[in-house]
Amino acid sequence: MVRWGVGFLALLVLGAWAQEGFRWPRQILFASTEVGTAGYSLLVAWSAEFTAATGVQLRVSPGATPTLTGWLLEGRVEFASAPLTVLVEALDGEAGYRPGPLRVVYPAILTPWGLMTRGDSPYRRIQDIGPGVRLAWPPFSYFHRILDGLLACRGLTREQARLVPVANYSANSRVIAEGGADIAFTSPVSDVNLEVEGNPRGIRWLPVPTAQEDRLCLQRWQRAYPLLALVRPADVGAQSARGVRMFVIPSVYYSRADVSEELVYHLVKWLDENHALYRDKHAMARFQTLDSLRFLVESMGVPLHPGTVRYLKEKGLWTAEMERKQGAAVRLVDQYATLYERAASLAKSRRIPTDPANEAWQRFWREFLAQNKVPRFSEAWRP
Repeated sequence: MVRWGVGFLALLVLGAWAQEGFRWPRQILFASTEVGTAGYSLLVAWSAEFTAATGVQLRVSPGATPTLTGWLLEGRVEFASAPLTVLVEALDGEAGYRPGPLRVVYPAILTPWGLMTRGDSPYRRIQDIGPGVRLAWPPFSYFHRILDGLLACRGLTREQARLVPVANYSANSRVIAEGGADIAFTSPVSDVNLEVEGNPRGIRWLPVPTAQEDRLCLQRWQRAYPLLALVRPADVGAQSARGVRMFVIPSVYYSRADVSEELVYHLVKWLDENHALYRDKHAMARFQTLDSLRFLVESMGVPLHPGTVRYLKEKGLWTAEMERKQGAAVRLVDQYATLYERAASLAKSRRIPTDPANEAWQRFWREFLAQNKVPRFSEAWRP
C-alpha cells in the first residue's frame, strides 16, 4: 500500500508537469564565479535539489568573470551566476568583456560588500585611511573603480597608496590574513572569508560612513560606481561583519535575451515554488525568493528576461513603473550591444584586433564611444 501511494504521488507530479505543456531539456548549462565564492557553492547546493526533482542535469562550470560572459554570449552556456557588477562591466566593454543582449533572470544573493582588514591592523574607520595604505589589487576592473572611489573619498590618488597585486578573488582575501596588504574590498558571505576569519589575528570590517558622518566621502565613493547606491548593515556571512554598514550589490542569474522564454519562465517558477526544497541547503539560499526579485526590480531597474517578466505578470506583481524601468533598461542595454557590433565591424575593416582583452581594441572602443558622444554604460545607467 505504501508503494502504491508513492507511485500514485509520482504520477500526480508527472501529470502536473504534463499539464504545464513544457518539457525540460536534458541538461542546463550554468557558468559561475570561481570555486570558493558563495555564488558557486549556492548554485551547486540548489542545483542538486533541482536535478532530483526534475531529472534535468544542471552542470556548473566555474571561471573568471570575463570568461563567464564570453561563454554566455558565445552560446556555450544558457545562464551565468555572478554579481551584477559583471553585467555592468560587460556592457562597459571593460578589458576582457564585451557588451551583448544580457538579461537578468532571478536573484541569487543580496550580497554585502565592504572593506576587510586584519584584526591587529590600525584601521578601524574609513577616516583612518591615509597615504601609504596597502590595498589588495585583484585583476577586476570594477574593484579598481570601487577602490578608486575609496581613495577619492579620502582625497588620495593611486600614487599615494601602495597597490598590492593579487592573482584572483581568493588571494584578495588571503593576502590580508598573511599581512601582505592592509585592506581588501570583498564580501563577508564568501567561503574564503569564513576561512580567513579564522586566522590567529582575526579580521575586522570598516563601516561605510553615513551621510551625516561624512557626506562628501560617501558622495565621491558612490559617484565612482553605480552599484554602490544601496547601503545597510550586514546580517549574513562572517560573524565579524554582522551589523557593520556595507554596500549591497546583488548577485544574480542572468542570460541572453534569445534564451527560450519558456525555459526561463519555468526555471523562475521552479525556484519560487520550490524554495522550501533548497532554502536550508545553503545559508544564502534565503535570498532566492520572489520578494528579493521584487526588491531587485523596484530598486535597481535591471533589464529582465521576458520569461521573468512573464512570471511576475502571472503572479500579479508587475506594475506600470516596472514596465517603464524595463523598457528603459532594455533599450539602453541593446544600444550598447549594437554599438559594440558596429565598432567591431569598423575595427576589422581597419585590421584592428577585436579580442576584448587586447589593448589596441580597448583604445579603439573608448575612442569610438567618444567620437559618437556616448558615455560608458555605467555612466549612462543609474539604478
